[in-house]
Amino acid sequence: MTPPFDYDLLIVGGGLIGSSLALALASQPLRIGIIEAVPPSTQEQPSFDSRAIALAFGSRRIFEGIGCWSAIASETTPIRHIHVSDRGHFGVTRLDAAQASLPALGYVVEVRMLGQIVYQKLQDFPQVELICPAKVVNIVSEASQTQVQIASHGHIHTLSTRLLVAADGGLSLVRQLLQIPTQKRDYGQTAIIANVATERSHQYRAFERFTDTGPLALLPLGEKRCNLVWTVKNIQAPYLTAVDKETFLAHLQQRFGQRLGRFTRIGKRHAYPLQLLRAQQQVACRAVLIGNAAHNLHPVAGQGFNLGLRDVAALAQTLADAQKAGHDLGAPETLSTYTQWRQGDQHLVTGLTDTLVRLFSNDYPLLGPARGLGLAALDLFPPLKQQFMRQTMGLAVRQPRLARGLAL
Repeated sequence: MTPPFDYDLLIVGGGLIGSSLALALASQPLRIGIIEAVPPSTQEQPSFDSRAIALAFGSRRIFEGIGCWSAIASETTPIRHIHVSDRGHFGVTRLDAAQASLPALGYVVEVRMLGQIVYQKLQDFPQVELICPAKVVNIVSEASQTQVQIASHGHIHTLSTRLLVAADGGLSLVRQLLQIPTQKRDYGQTAIIANVATERSHQYRAFERFTDTGPLALLPLGEKRCNLVWTVKNIQAPYLTAVDKETFLAHLQQRFGQRLGRFTRIGKRHAYPLQLLRAQQQVACRAVLIGNAAHNLHPVAGQGFNLGLRDVAALAQTLADAQKAGHDLGAPETLSTYTQWRQGDQHLVTGLTDTLVRLFSNDYPLLGPARGLGLAALDLFPPLKQQFMRQTMGLAVRQPRLARGLAL
């Protein structure tokens, strides 16, 4: 006889990726548990701080399919234009939503607000249980089930599940406990993230400005306000995070220029060391890695979260289809269907971001003119530009139902 399970699906990590997967599957006849160390309503929740992220247009469609875009839309600022340049060199690329016949290329939203909306929607589904505060301490994988030991309120509990999903980020404890090796590339860079106010309106433009220390991105966020993602060399980061606000803004002004006039104000600065991390395998016995637990990218071109959300859409459809067909959610055949679906998109996006970082984050004299020619060619050759936009918007790969705005 089939042994009873505490959960059909146990998700470790209650951040945006894990909670979005739970919401995507919440209408299915599944009992779902989310293991999370920090309550989502607290200020300490690392996935819901004041940072902002850019949702690609493809991610908008996924949230439409999940059923929460209408609540998210009013909290977003659309990106209708993107200006890409290389500091100190000629050649620019201008991307426009009208060229893609879309209302926006993407949308900027504060992470905390997005997380609150997803969790509020989860309250409508009693079969989704938040197990919090809790931390995974051991995993025992068997042919018929996976047992997960958690520490909660000073006690150890054992939970059983048909499938364990690791959505616990780049430092994934689940990945470590499953002894899944990783490939890493240390970029020697740190991202400094903050919100800044500008003298001029952004007019719904995002900026990606490549410099010799790494890309500098500004994302529109409300009126005369932008989210800054400034990549610098590791050796520069301590100074730039500690210096007074006026000095920081002067350095930023010198690197970015005057396209938005003067920078007039800056909020709290956060610093994140950057590396490329890829799990050498994304499935184990009755377990699968998604999001940053599977692939942690450089923030150039804003691809990381959007790639993880496409993992969510594909895995949700794979599991829903398996459930409807009476198949085992944790069977190797089910997980193989998912990994075969996702590997092309993941390899392409990780390769694209890694190439951009290595190509543009240096001051080799001969590369400057070549980069300028490349940006100019992309701007002047519509078919190439269209393909680039479709890829970065998440529209160039096989689309699961959620990515077409359809429910499972």
